[in-house]
Amino acid sequence: MASKRMASSIELDALSNLPDVLLILIISCLSFKECLRTSLLSKRWRYQGYCMETFEIKFSVPWGFAAEMESLIEFAVSRQVKNLVLDFTDFFWSVTTDASRYYKVYVHLPASVYNLRTLESLKIYSCGFDPSKFKNSGSLRKLSIGWIELTGAESLILTSPTLKSLSFSYCWGVVINNIAGDIKEFEFENCEFSLYMACSFDLPNLEIFKYSGQVLAFDVKKMNKFKEVYLDFEAEGDYEEPNKRTKLEGTMLSGFLNSLQGVRTLSVCPFLLQAIQECDDPSSILRPMETQHLVLRTRLHVMDFKGIRLLLDNCPNLETLTFECIRRSLFSYAKSYCGVGPRSYWKKNLIYKNLPKTLKVVVVRNFSGCFGELNVLKVLIQSGRGRCPGRAHGPVLERVELYVRTDMAECQKMEAHGGAEMLQSISGDVHVLVHDPKRVAEL
Repeated sequence: MASKRMASSIELDALSNLPDVLLILIISCLSFKECLRTSLLSKRWRYQGYCMETFEIKFSVPWGFAAEMESLIEFAVSRQVKNLVLDFTDFFWSVTTDASRYYKVYVHLPASVYNLRTLESLKIYSCGFDPSKFKNSGSLRKLSIGWIELTGAESLILTSPTLKSLSFSYCWGVVINNIAGDIKEFEFENCEFSLYMACSFDLPNLEIFKYSGQVLAFDVKKMNKFKEVYLDFEAEGDYEEPNKRTKLEGTMLSGFLNSLQGVRTLSVCPFLLQAIQECDDPSSILRPMETQHLVLRTRLHVMDFKGIRLLLDNCPNLETLTFECIRRSLFSYAKSYCGVGPRSYWKKNLIYKNLPKTLKVVVVRNFSGCFGELNVLKVLIQSGRGRCPGRAHGPVLERVELYVRTDMAECQKMEAHGGAEMLQSISGDVHVLVHDPKRVAEL
């Protein structure tokens, strides 16, 4: 009898003797319920121990499988999971984001999750939840919510005393008038707010702030420990010629930057570069900042230049300047802005002595060697090497790092390397480094 039981056990666990490659092929041909039953036969897949580190479910629009999803979640809770990821979004939502709001939420967060004392990180995408119930979570430190209508966000922050990191991604119907708490990291990613909503921040310990979406009326009360700020307003679309709306947006964004004066690393987008130059309100005009690393996501279009100069003029402690070059359309190559063309702007408008004298490193990502990139880099190298008016105390700039765009043809890469060689020929003691996927060379 014992030998029969042993033989039966061996047969039931035959899956454990197969390599992972074959197991994946077998399971991929099964239905979801059969996958569950099959996995129970393998000792290798049975969870050992009491506490589970991470449990993740990604199931696109689980219509008809709500009970199974909740059963899996309950299993993770029974194992005292620390990091729980529940993603029920549809793949096509990333292409057509508006479609997500027409889908029903099929899975709701079980009550047991709110009371789980071991839970430290929770990510819920297209999953229903009750913001008021998070007050019982004693160890939750990171919460990510996405792809759902978001109500009660303020109560969520106030009732989660241990929360240190909070992010909202692709949520709609968002109404938040005041954000206060002990959060250290906060992110808004392409959320849809009510029209003309003003948002007040009272987050004295916030270190990292990331925002992408439409322009909001930001009111900052206490946010003075910034390490990193990322701002992306590309959702506003193409910038227009100066008008009343652009002046209002420029005033709002310029005033917002003034409230971030202590930030160490600041990353901005082309829309902001173009908007801040429209500010004509004396109380909001850009003032000096303590920024040491400035990241400019730019097309290096003439419409960006004045904004770039404004930021350089107001970052006297700048040590590293990074250009993240965005691919330009044919439209952006030819157009001037208010009668000014790209070839004449820097030569006529840049005051060399106002460039940060602390600047040591310039980085260009997605470098292609185009005219706009080379022209700006020539100005920075010439002013940083100590041969221009106002820079008589010797060179400050130490190196220029060029990261060649990865999707270029070989002939285009040769052109980029040729542009780098030209920069080296005028650089003096400034080192020009080229980072290429196939080679890294110091010219």
